[in-house]
Amino acid sequence: MIITTDQMSYDHMAAQIIQNYCMEKPVVSYIRHNENLTYHVVDEASGQKYLLRIHQAAYASMTGIQHTPSALEAEMNLLYELNATTALRVQHPVRNVSGDWVTVWISEAGKEICCTVLEWIEGRDIQQGERLTTEQIYDLGAQLQMLHQYGRVQVDGNDHQWTGREMSQLDRSKVRPTYGSVQENLVMLEQLREGVRLGIFTTEDFDLLRETFENINEQLETYPHDAKTWGVIHGDITRNNLLITDKGISMIDFCLQGYGYYLFDAGGAALMFNREERDIFLSGYTKKTAPLTDRDIRLMEGFMLIFTLGYYAFQMANESRHEWMKDRMPKLCSKYCRPYVQNESIFYEL
Repeated sequence: MIITTDQMSYDHMAAQIIQNYCMEKPVVSYIRHNENLTYHVVDEASGQKYLLRIHQAAYASMTGIQHTPSALEAEMNLLYELNATTALRVQHPVRNVSGDWVTVWISEAGKEICCTVLEWIEGRDIQQGERLTTEQIYDLGAQLQMLHQYGRVQVDGNDHQWTGREMSQLDRSKVRPTYGSVQENLVMLEQLREGVRLGIFTTEDFDLLRETFENINEQLETYPHDAKTWGVIHGDITRNNLLITDKGISMIDFCLQGYGYYLFDAGGAALMFNREERDIFLSGYTKKTAPLTDRDIRLMEGFMLIFTLGYYAFQMANESRHEWMKDRMPKLCSKYCRPYVQNESIFYEL
């Protein structure tokens, strides 16, 4: 569905967009503007609640392939499939009145802005400084493994026949972001180089970042890249993207969902916890699989650094975060990157 408009405020635009969904009396309330502009929607006639996402990033560095119509179609299809075929507690996508997952809004300037709607999940955010319970940490590990298992291809010896769903996933990978590959890591390194030009990072710190990336990429050159290690991942497991619900932990905000090593997701999630909690998380994550090897842990440590540095690259155009990054980067380099390139374990320290 495509709709046109004159220049108008975001709030008015949101109110107009939501008219293209089957709601009798929708009321929209602004939530935030980050990688997307988001609104809470309540249909006062039915009491149903929704999340409206207007896919226009607040900063240029936050814009990517995930905002394109084909990528959003793939994301919504994935959420639909996860709801239909797994026990994952993820949001249900909602079609517009034309039966489409994606509504395209055209501004007066002719710019296309994609919009999507998801059903609202009742729950609460994790508060600043809040420690999750043992059960919640274990549950997150189990939920993440369930997501990865969805995308994992079952190989029968050396003679594997691709199923229709697997082919669908391969097609989706062409339009969704990818994470943790050698090429993606090199792209991120170049984004971080901009920090030197802006005076955020020193040349010495950037040289250590380059050495860190080289170390990780050398591991990836010989690490298995197959359906058992690489596939559908969330891509952004942080406290901000988790809800505590009556049924347990729910992963939300699949906007950055894409394809990558499963260990990338696991490493990002592990960053939320202290050393004891990380063992609990991994016990949930590996309950139905083989334990992680020393090689797996070593690569996951590297992905923890990549995940952390990805935030810096993501926020490069956000001047309000420059001083924070300038203060934190020397500590990140000296306390974590240097030990890592010296082959010291940082899993329980980072």
